[in-house]
Amino acid sequence: MNKDLKRILAGGLCLLLASGGSAFAQVKAKGPAKPAATSAPTPAAPAAEGASGVVAPQASADGTSQPPASEWISRCASEARQGGLECVVEQTAVLQKTGQLVAAVSIRVPADTHQPSLAVQIPVGLYLPAGVSLAIDDKKPLNLQLQTCDLKGCYAAMPISPELLGELKSGKKLAVSFQNLTKENITVPLQLANFEQAYQKIQ
Repeated sequence: MNKDLKRILAGGLCLLLASGGSAFAQVKAKGPAKPAATSAPTPAAPAAEGASGVVAPQASADGTSQPPASEWISRCASEARQGGLECVVEQTAVLQKTGQLVAAVSIRVPADTHQPSLAVQIPVGLYLPAGVSLAIDDKKPLNLQLQTCDLKGCYAAMPISPELLGELKSGKKLAVSFQNLTKENITVPLQLANFEQAYQKIQ
């Protein structure tokens, strides 16, 4: 398990958030989320009450925390009754106790172009110049600049290449990394076990 996440789950590393400094205690996955309103494609905010989600990290007998057993959620919606469907597959990690967003990643397929794009959302109150990076298994991290922020979080987005999409389908773990205000790295692991299955539903 990533050392940074262990420190987060152990309560030793605090992330200053706009709401007043919540500590990264435990993280759980939650799905499907409502997209944030920005000009760029954005991942979703924390899921609404009653949405299906998965388990938070569980503590083992020796007191260490295990990675979250999370899932990718696929959904499609149309802005107008006669409009085409716009689909997204997403995974969101939130703080277990407060429901506050830690990281969200989504792959959006527009109804007009059908060209997938990747979007990431992380909390506000971070060291923004560091941006956010994504790493699939042991491959070289993909660094993204944060493009915009609002009260719900900060966002980065980019078109997704067929090569990257293939890596997501065949990968096991997606690590989302960013820095807090003291420039310490924070890494949130998301699993890729059901990504290909979820993505097939929106093609």
